[in-house]
Amino acid sequence: MIPFSPQGVGGQGRDLALLRLLQLFDSQFPVGAFAHSGGIETYAALGGSLAELRDVLLAQIELGWGRGELAGAWLAWHAADPGQPPDALSRLAQLIDAIKVIPSVRDTSVGLGRRTRDLLARLYPDAVVDVTPPHHAVVIGAAGRRLDAAPRDLLLAYGQSLALGTLTAGLRCMPVSPAQAQRLLVEAQPLLVRAVDRVAADPEGSLFTATPALDIRTFQQAQLHTRLFQS
Repeated sequence: MIPFSPQGVGGQGRDLALLRLLQLFDSQFPVGAFAHSGGIETYAALGGSLAELRDVLLAQIELGWGRGELAGAWLAWHAADPGQPPDALSRLAQLIDAIKVIPSVRDTSVGLGRRTRDLLARLYPDAVVDVTPPHHAVVIGAAGRRLDAAPRDLLLAYGQSLALGTLTAGLRCMPVSPAQAQRLLVEAQPLLVRAVDRVAADPEGSLFTATPALDIRTFQQAQLHTRLFQS
C-alpha cells in the first residue's frame, strides 16, 4: 500500500509522483474517459470540422472544464488535507453535483470518478477517498494529494488530458488529421497554463462553467441517429 505523506517529499518521491500522474492521465488508464465526446459528436453530425473543434476546445479551456473541472480538482487537493473537516470533500462533491445541470455531463463525471476510484483501490489503496457523489474532479484532486503530486502539476496534467479527450473525439468523428490535432494542442497549451494560474489565484471563483452552446450539443447527442460515443 502507498503510505500517505504530506507534500514535500524529495528525490525519488518527486519522481514517483510524476510517474503516477502520467499513469493516472494516460489514455490506457481504463476508466472509459475516451468513450465520451462531450458534445463533439453532435458538432460532427452537423458538419463540424477543424474550425469547430478549435472553437470548442478554446471555449472549454476558457469557460468550461478549464474552470469547473480544474477548480474542482484544486479544491479537492486542498480539502484532502488531514487538517480539513472530515466532510470537506463531500460538501465539495455536492456543490459540483449542483453545478452540473446537464444530466449526461453530471452522469459522465460521476461514472468516470467511480471507475477511477475503483481502479485506484486496486493500484494505490491509500489514495482512495470515500465521497458521494464521486465526481471525477474530486476523486482526481484528492488522489493527487495522496499520491504526493503538487497541485499545479496535477492541474496541468489533468487539463492536458481533458484537452486530449476533446481532440481524440474530434479525430474519431471529424475530418481532422492527427497532425492538425497536435497543432491545436500546441496552440492550447499556453491557454492551459493560464487556466491553471487563474484557478490557483481564485479557485472558488473559478468553480463554474458557461458554455451554453456546448451544453446544448451535449444534450442533443443522445438524440443522434447513430453514435460512436456514450455521451
